[in-house]
Amino acid sequence: MTKTDDTIARHLKHFLTEYLPRTQGRSLNTVRSYRDGLCLLLRHLQEKHKIAPNRVAVSDLSVENILDFLNELQQSRKNSDSTRNLRLRAIRSFANYLQGKEPTRTGDLASLLAIPVKKTTHKMLGFLTHEEMEAVLNAPNANTWSGKRDRALFAAMYNTGVRVSEIANARVADVTLTPGGTFAFTGKGRKERALPLWKRTTATLRKWIAANHLRPEQPLFANARGQTITRSGVEKRLKAAVRKAAQTCPSIRKKRVSPHTLRHTNAMHLLQAGVDITVIAMWLGHESIETTHRYITTDPEMKEKALKTLQPPSGGAFRFRPNDKLLAFLQSL
Repeated sequence: MTKTDDTIARHLKHFLTEYLPRTQGRSLNTVRSYRDGLCLLLRHLQEKHKIAPNRVAVSDLSVENILDFLNELQQSRKNSDSTRNLRLRAIRSFANYLQGKEPTRTGDLASLLAIPVKKTTHKMLGFLTHEEMEAVLNAPNANTWSGKRDRALFAAMYNTGVRVSEIANARVADVTLTPGGTFAFTGKGRKERALPLWKRTTATLRKWIAANHLRPEQPLFANARGQTITRSGVEKRLKAAVRKAAQTCPSIRKKRVSPHTLRHTNAMHLLQAGVDITVIAMWLGHESIETTHRYITTDPEMKEKALKTLQPPSGGAFRFRPNDKLLAFLQSL
């Protein structure tokens, strides 16, 4: 087999357009993330090894080349360990796919799958207090179109705790505005879930939809041009609301607030209200409860309450006494 026959171009196209979205059911965001990582790899091979992207062969995906690429990401592009691991995940997924397409290369590709991820430290999750969250919700100007939209947007984000991509892509038809209102979302891995809405949120959304005569197929939260609001658009509007909220709630100035902060805030407030952690995991769309468990370790008040429930052991300290000469001898060493 010549190197030309060994090129990965045709495999890469099928991997991104067919295998990931249709066979694996990966979301559009995941496909784009994998695409970006693999594009960076192809550019690295072109610049470092003078291999044109459409000439890259399976044999070029050596452990040495991949490790060199990952190191380059961190040294030149200053990528974090988490970003490095994200790029490695894309390469691993493609290598796993290639094993089925290039059985004679299974040994080489298996070596790629053995490249370890870097251990990362989890930062403390930032969240807002009830007072701070209320200040953010009331910050947008209720007399302007954009202010009314932002109030409805932030109320929905806080109520549901969804990811910013999920709320940005929401359609009017996703919302059920009955007394027991619900909001339907399709999250990571195309997992569908319907979340209950508080009466206050339901009323806010009902007014927003009615005032703008929104049709079921339209974006629930559009920008000024009538197009679906972007992630950066949500972030920009939230920053403006936080700046205004700081005027009446100074404590918020010390915090970095992003759209994801509202997701953390929703989870923390549910946890503080006594909602079971397994319910919160389903609410947030987490695949593993281990991800949700981080919220428990974040709240110092919950830790203090847990400590107060513990009682010191009764009786004196227990001292081991060996009941055998051999054990007594070993203990004396």
